[in-house]
Amino acid sequence: MKTRYLAALLLALWLSTGFAEPSPIVPKGWLKPEQLERVEETLQKQLDTGIGMTGTAWDMATVKDAELFVIYVAVCEKLSEAERATLRNEQEAWMKRREKAAAKADDGKRGTMGRQFSAGEYMAWTDKRIVDLKKRLEKR
Repeated sequence: MKTRYLAALLLALWLSTGFAEPSPIVPKGWLKPEQLERVEETLQKQLDTGIGMTGTAWDMATVKDAELFVIYVAVCEKLSEAERATLRNEQEAWMKRREKAAAKADDGKRGTMGRQFSAGEYMAWTDKRIVDLKKRLEKR
């Protein structure tokens, strides 16, 4: 009886010290990239027909950012705490570069078109980052 109690206590201590597999960050069944792709298809149709193009372009950029977040979290779930911190710092620096690139794409002289170019640059950066993080996820 004491052996079982001691074994259970040691197991509980071991699990609470972080030696166990980290728990998932995102609950199962929540926000799958496929769901985002359906929204993206609808937004693309709006862009193709010219309906509210500027707003739609930024809506599309938001969907792509959400897809990036899902993939980023999936990568984080496979990393140690130290590796997560490194990736988080890398991601923050990348986000700042993306913001600057998107702002630069809108020179302020083209009105609505400038904001659309900005959204396009934002999405292009996001698409490239999605590809990069998916490659990392496949390697894990």
